Amino acid sequence: APDAVVEGARAGGGVGVDDAALADFLAELNALKGTQPVRITLFACDAQLAPEAPWVVEPWDELRLPQSLAGGGGTAFTPVFDWLTDAGQQPDVLIYFTDGEGEFPSGPPSYPVLWLVKGPAPVPWGLRVALN
Repeated sequence: APDAVVEGARAGGGVGVDDAALADFLAELNALKGTQPVRITLFACDAQLAPEAPWVVEPWDELRLPQSLAGGGGTAFTPVFDWLTDAGQQPDVLIYFTDGEGEFPSGPPSYPVLWLVKGPAPVPWGLRVALN
């Protein structure tokens, strides 16, 4: 099954990505899982990864958000990319759900990155999809 890595964190300080937006995002991912047998690795990340992360959801399981996603403390996108590199992971795609405000890695990885951005912030590389 293809591997998708998904980051679905709250933006720092409670702005940008709220619970309703996360629920919509989750519904879209479950719809995708209904059409493709995909393993999803879910991260929560603000300035650092949530201590319980990652959560792995097999193709036959429904994707549900963990009981708690750490919030606040600014946003850095680098911890997710660093974890994947350190773990030797090469996902088929990384889907990052964000308000786009934060510290980006200096360059793109070798795998595709899809930024689902709620708000007007630009991204330096990858494919940006605007969510309103």
